[in-house]
Amino acid sequence: MKGIYKTDIGNFREKNEDSVIYLEHQDFILAAVADGMGGHKSGEVASRLALESAARYFIDHLDILMNSPEEFINNIFLNSCMWVYREGLTSEEFEGMGTTMTVVLINKAKQLAYFGNIGDSRAYVITSDSLKQVTEDHSLVHEMYKSGQISLEEVDKHPQRHVLTKALGTCEKVIPDYYQEDLSQIDHILLCTDGLTNYLPEREILFFINRYKDQAVEELIDEAKRRGGTDNISVVLITN
Repeated sequence: MKGIYKTDIGNFREKNEDSVIYLEHQDFILAAVADGMGGHKSGEVASRLALESAARYFIDHLDILMNSPEEFINNIFLNSCMWVYREGLTSEEFEGMGTTMTVVLINKAKQLAYFGNIGDSRAYVITSDSLKQVTEDHSLVHEMYKSGQISLEEVDKHPQRHVLTKALGTCEKVIPDYYQEDLSQIDHILLCTDGLTNYLPEREILFFINRYKDQAVEELIDEAKRRGGTDNISVVLITN
């Protein structure tokens, strides 16, 4: 398996509040994206702390992953949440900071992928002719869509589309959504922040991945910037 990843500040932001990690250890891969909460102090600190904590946990606790992947995912999020929350208590500068976090853990030997997420950064599984969103957005507009208040077409244009219903680090504990996918029939895994999905619909993301292959990450980010790039943009593409 091969992983290609990049984070970009975009066209207008003064700092990059996104963070990305991609690690391989023994038969396992950990990849994650995190998007520090816009409008809060030190979002870039929150996303960095969350992923640094996830990386440490991954290296130190592989025994739990092998025995109970769901417990492992839960623990990664609980641990990262605790670090961000406690750092937020240390100074007024960090008060109220938080982040999204979307994680995939891959067992290469078993061809299984385990996902967890909090917030609206997304994970997809991809074949040559299909792209399926694995995660569910924790956002106000998604809740409005599920309850029938707005249509699917209104979701991407709604003025409150950036309002999250869950974030990591704004409270001491958080339980992520958990998903599992068989990789035997999957060509790629994509993780991304909303700086990508706000500009490119899923059919175009699939087109770029099929057309540009190893250059797809660069091309996706460049295209999001050409279409506005008002947010930070982070992409991880893992090829099976």
